[in-house]
Amino acid sequence: MTALLYIHGFNSSERSHKATVLGDAAKKMGLRDAVISPRLSWQPAQAIKQLEAIIEANQHQGITLIGSSLGGFYAAYLAEKYRLKAILVNPAVQAPVLLQDFLGLQLNPYTNEEYELTQVHMVELEQLVVTEPTADLYWLMIQEGDEVLDYKEALKAFPKTARLTREEKGDHSFIEFERFSTEILRFAEILTE
Repeated sequence: MTALLYIHGFNSSERSHKATVLGDAAKKMGLRDAVISPRLSWQPAQAIKQLEAIIEANQHQGITLIGSSLGGFYAAYLAEKYRLKAILVNPAVQAPVLLQDFLGLQLNPYTNEEYELTQVHMVELEQLVVTEPTADLYWLMIQEGDEVLDYKEALKAFPKTARLTREEKGDHSFIEFERFSTEILRFAEILTE
């Protein structure tokens, strides 16, 4: 069975709202193991290694990526590397610049993990920037009311996509994300009817 790999954002976890929504939707349809949602390292290079291992272990059955915020940034890099479809939800397309504001001590509110974000991690992020995205791999989902990221940057970084969902208002969490559960599972070819 095809899998959907959910990639959480900065200072989030595998138990984020969107991951839970997708996992619950798949279970209700009898697709218990269709959504993979791992807890990722806060270190970008380590998180990518974790994700690459999951992709390589599941690639034979088919896998689609979905990433939120920093997870969307990671998803774009991995989509290009492995030629996979990816859904980017309010992606942090300028992660190496945006996370400069968070250098120093951090506390993940989901996991209570304490760590220090340094310039070394920004260099790791810079190595993951996608400059020429393959348009037909992506579904870009943005809400213009995103209070954390400028939605226009995502439109600039992904000027053409297979699918675009652009909504006025909303916020960084992507309000009422659950409306898209079935469509996301179809895009990932988990649901085929």
